[in-house]
Amino acid sequence: MSDRPNAVALAATLAGVAVFKYTCLVWMSNKYRTRPFEKVGTISELYVFPTKSLGGLRVDSADCTPTGLTFQGVTDRHWAVAASTGVYVTQRQIPKMALISTSLQGDTMLLDAPGMSSLIIPIHPKQGPKTWVSKIKIKEEWSTSLDLGDEAASWMDKFLGKTGLRVHFSSPEMDKRDASNVTKLWKHNAKKGDTLAFSDYCGYMLMTSASLNELNKRLAEPVTMLNFRANIVVDECPAFDEDDWDEVKIGKATFRNIDACTRCILVTVDPFKGEKSKDEEPLTTLKKFRLKPPYGPKPCLGIHLAMDHNDTIHTGDVVYARRKRN
Repeated sequence: MSDRPNAVALAATLAGVAVFKYTCLVWMSNKYRTRPFEKVGTISELYVFPTKSLGGLRVDSADCTPTGLTFQGVTDRHWAVAASTGVYVTQRQIPKMALISTSLQGDTMLLDAPGMSSLIIPIHPKQGPKTWVSKIKIKEEWSTSLDLGDEAASWMDKFLGKTGLRVHFSSPEMDKRDASNVTKLWKHNAKKGDTLAFSDYCGYMLMTSASLNELNKRLAEPVTMLNFRANIVVDECPAFDEDDWDEVKIGKATFRNIDACTRCILVTVDPFKGEKSKDEEPLTTLKKFRLKPPYGPKPCLGIHLAMDHNDTIHTGDVVYARRKRN
C-alpha cells in the first residue's frame, strides 16, 4: 500500500513534465513561425551582370527567376569566359575584363572595349555550325554549356592579350548547377533546387548602401558598388543590417539568406581602370573589421540569396526582412 502514493506522485510528475515540454515546444514553434516581416529599406540600385566578370547593366526593374535577375531576356551570369582547359576566368586572373561593357540592342547583346569594334552576341544563341555544346568548370563543378564560336573567342583573346579563351553560354534547356552541392569549409543554408548558372554560389547578391558608406569612411580612396557586383542594393537601413536578415521580401518576390558573401581579391579591381589596387584595398581594410566566424580570413560584405517566389522588382520598391532567430 505504501508504494501506491509514490507511484501516483511519479505519474503525476511525469505527466506534468510532458505537458511543460509540449507547452514549450508549441510556444517556440509559434514564436519562430510568427516572426514578422518588417520594413528595412528600399531598393536604390539594381544590376544585371550577363557575363561573369564583365561590365553589367544598371536597370530600373528586373524579373526574379530561380537563377538570377532577368532584364529584356538576359539573365545574370549566364555567359562566362573560360580558358582553353574549360576552367572559367574572372577579374581575379584578368582584371582587364572589367573594361568590357555590356549593352542590349534588340535581340543582341553588345560587348564593347577600348580600341575594339563591338562584339555582337545573340541573346538566345542556338547550337549550329559555328556554335557547339561544350563544358565549363565553375569552382569545382563542370557544367554543360554552349561554346559561342571562334569570332567571340578571338575578340576576347585580342582585347585581353591571351590565347585560347572561349565564351560560353548556359542555354535554358541545359542543366543548371545546384547551390546545395557547393562545397565550403563552413555550413551554408542552400537547399536542393537553389539553382544557378555561372555564378560562384547563388543567383542573387544583396548589399546595403550604408555598408558601402561605412567601409568608405575607413578608406583613403573610396570605392563604388561596382567593386562588389551586387544585384540588389538597399538604402535607408543601418550599415551591415543585412547580416541579420533571414528572409527578404520585395513585392511578391521572396528570398532566403543562404550565406554571407565572403570577399576575395576581385574587389580590389578598379572597375573603371581594369587594374588591381597595389595596396589590395578595399580588401585589406575589410579584413580589419569584417572577419567573422566561421569564415576564417575571408571578410564578409553583403549576403547571398536564393529565390523562393518570383516577381518583377523595381528601384524604389520597399524591402521587407524577417530577422534571424536569436
